[in-house]
Amino acid sequence: MADDNKVWPTGLTIKESEELHEHVIFGARLFFGIAVFAHILAYIYTPWLH
Repeated sequence: MADDNKVWPTGLTIKESEELHEHVIFGARLFFGIAVFAHILAYIYTPWLH
């Protein structure tokens, strides 16, 4: 018998999947911020890009 509180196919509840999604989005934003910072540094410190 299937549990209506679980989300197929992960087996997580709606609340659990929303919490996991928040962590994934935070990680993606953090990665994006670090990547932007690294690209800015690469642009500043490489003379052939100017």
